[in-house]
Amino acid sequence: MRVLLLLLTSLFATAPAVAAGPAAELFDGHIHYNSDVWDKLSPQRALELLSEVGITRALVSATPGEGAERLYRQAPDRVIPFLRPYMGREHRYTWFRDAAVPEYLREQLGRIPYRGIGEFHLSGDDAYRPVVRDVLALAAERGLAVQAHTDPAGIRALLDQAPEVPLIWAHGGFDAPETLLRDLLSKHPNLYIELSFREGLTEQGKLTPVWRELFTDFPQRFVVGMDTYSPRRWVELPELAAEARAWLSQLPDDVARDIAYGNAARLFATEHK
Repeated sequence: MRVLLLLLTSLFATAPAVAAGPAAELFDGHIHYNSDVWDKLSPQRALELLSEVGITRALVSATPGEGAERLYRQAPDRVIPFLRPYMGREHRYTWFRDAAVPEYLREQLGRIPYRGIGEFHLSGDDAYRPVVRDVLALAAERGLAVQAHTDPAGIRALLDQAPEVPLIWAHGGFDAPETLLRDLLSKHPNLYIELSFREGLTEQGKLTPVWRELFTDFPQRFVVGMDTYSPRRWVELPELAAEARAWLSQLPDDVARDIAYGNAARLFATEHK
């Protein structure tokens, strides 16, 4: 743990300069500031680290939700706070069966100007449970987006129940077939794909033809993400941001600029209801 703390501290002195280009500025669609990071990175220092790697705005969620609130209060112009439906770390595995979740969310949403619900974990037919239906209804009522870590069955269920709610599919479904992504993007204008941990984007550092075509056909439907789910991922931020810029640099400038920053900026350009 002490070694990790030293690594996190040293990053502020060693982070490389951000290269110029259409992806120089990033709007990160998947940042966590969880309790296991609080005693290692203060809100101010966490935001400094994001700045050093060129992340000027970020969608932030946390377990517990206080983490997102801490970053938001430090930099409300940079942080887009999302509220997870978890009352504790282990709750991620059972929240969709807990009838208390909708009321919990209603109580917590008033703490700061939250812009969405998630990132939450869900799979398959659990997405049709009454608790999930109520959470989607709450998002629609409040004008909130939703971010889901789910499988193809789960994303279809969410889209089926709330097509009007902006839905960010975390990790692009990991290894979900690109043909499925194309089909869903064609049919659901409020679906966005976040790209952290997405498999198959590149081969030997080169953007694959199928992904180049997806990005150019749907340039306004993808967002970058680093997913700082652990202290180690905060340590790796410079490398993760550089990897994202490497494949973004292989796209036309306007497409790269949209995915790097523009799409998320447009999605969260106005205040919610």
